Amino acid sequence: MERLAELVARAVRICNDARVMGTQGHCSLRDPDNPNVMWINNRHSSRSTVRADEIVPYDIAAGKRIGDGIEPPSEHFIHRELYRRFPDVNGVVHAHAEKILALSCAGYVLRPLITSATFIPADGAPVFDSPVLIDTEARSKAMADAMGTAPIVVLRQHGTVTVGRSIEHAVTRMVRAEKNADTLSLALAIGTPRFFPDEERARLAGEAGELHGIKKFWTYLEEMADQNGALAGIA
Repeated sequence: MERLAELVARAVRICNDARVMGTQGHCSLRDPDNPNVMWINNRHSSRSTVRADEIVPYDIAAGKRIGDGIEPPSEHFIHRELYRRFPDVNGVVHAHAEKILALSCAGYVLRPLITSATFIPADGAPVFDSPVLIDTEARSKAMADAMGTAPIVVLRQHGTVTVGRSIEHAVTRMVRAEKNADTLSLALAIGTPRFFPDEERARLAGEAGELHGIKKFWTYLEEMADQNGALAGIA
């Protein structure tokens, strides 16, 4: 359990160091020994200094924190619904990445433009058309309906959610999506973006989604966060 809690804390700090998470946001993982349990940062933890002892266990079926202590974030419903709906999802990230947020505010769809972000659907990331907090079961179900089978959903003028086969996978997708939004914003300012033909995108998506690629990207983010002093004192 300590290992899982430390990994979630590490994921939150890496997201903060990578500038996709700030004062708000949360990461979670599904417990590999008990698929009905998820681990998530509590609602009071600082995203820049969150520690392993601030990661809390949550009963997915019962919809409540396991044991006594500080509760998970109000939008934990996002994580619960995605774990309930998709058995192969083992990591979830909700953040307010600024470039994705800016495109959403301007009414632009987040389409894949760089090779590392070809996990984003060709016609664009689905959008949940509301900026309101997802702090009820009904709203989380509506968000998941909008997301469909995509690995990402943009919450209009609010934030972004990514999922993955692991928490590392979900984190790298969030960072890659934000980098894609940054490049897309620049391309739109320069001229007309050139998007990938279907065949190219399919091939690139396969390459970017391989275990080696995910591990390589996560290792880079982890090393950069460590060099920046962002991982000190987690345990």
